[in-house]
Amino acid sequence: MHKLLHLFILILFLSFAMVPSAKVLGRTSSAVMVDEEYDRYKKRGDDLFKEGKYLEARRQYQNCLEVPGFENDPYAKEQIQECTTGIALRQQADDAMRQGKGLDAVKLLDQLLNLNPDDLITKGQFADYYEREGNKFFNQKRYLESLNNYEQALKYATLAKRESLQIQIRIVKERLKPAKLIGIKVVTGLVAVGAGAYAALLRSDYRSKMSTLNQVSQTVDPTGSGVIANPDSYRQYDAAYNAAQAAQEKNGLFKACVGVAAVATVAELYLLLHKPKSRVSGLQWKPSSQSWGLAIGYTF
Repeated sequence: MHKLLHLFILILFLSFAMVPSAKVLGRTSSAVMVDEEYDRYKKRGDDLFKEGKYLEARRQYQNCLEVPGFENDPYAKEQIQECTTGIALRQQADDAMRQGKGLDAVKLLDQLLNLNPDDLITKGQFADYYEREGNKFFNQKRYLESLNNYEQALKYATLAKRESLQIQIRIVKERLKPAKLIGIKVVTGLVAVGAGAYAALLRSDYRSKMSTLNQVSQTVDPTGSGVIANPDSYRQYDAAYNAAQAAQEKNGLFKACVGVAAVATVAELYLLLHKPKSRVSGLQWKPSSQSWGLAIGYTF
């Protein structure tokens, strides 16, 4: 009887001892489940935010606040505000783009990237905008502006889009080469004209000074004796002689100018006679006249 009583007391004691432990275990399991639920919503929200999907991300952060114990979570509240700002900026940027206000749209997209530098959607919008601008300038044959826009688009493009942009950039650079050649032709032409004109000026000046010297010599020494008795006449002759001598000393410069003009003229003739031949291939790539991307043509 005593043994049964002792056994009953022991069982009763153990039962009371285990009840608090069970309660603690239950609370711990509940807390773990709550944390996992919050973390799940938070991770989804962060992933969507990184992609630039602000509306979907905001819903996930709102779910975080509905988890018991996280009703006032500061992180979720802050992210909800960031998402709301992102939604508003994107709507304004889209409206500006539809209205043809490209520069205003770019400013708004810049604000979006400042808000979220990882925003993939905004980067894609930037790439598309600059590519369209590049195509527009290309079709207007404004190749330098086209190149600048394609290079801007390249900064924001995805790996797949980068390949087509690099093709477009190569096409534009090929188109710019003749323009550079024209610039060289202009420079060589200017050098030829300038050097020739200066050489002619030097030759004319020399002849003028020699003519003046001859006239003065005949006036002050008509007999050609080489003796000038009058001091004033001698000073007049001396001035004319020095001027003619100074002009003659520039003969080396005259020859140099003639040489430069000759070389520049030959170079100009060479560039005119040897026009660059454009490479024509059957399969041709060019920027699309509509929207963005590349158009493919085939020449038979």
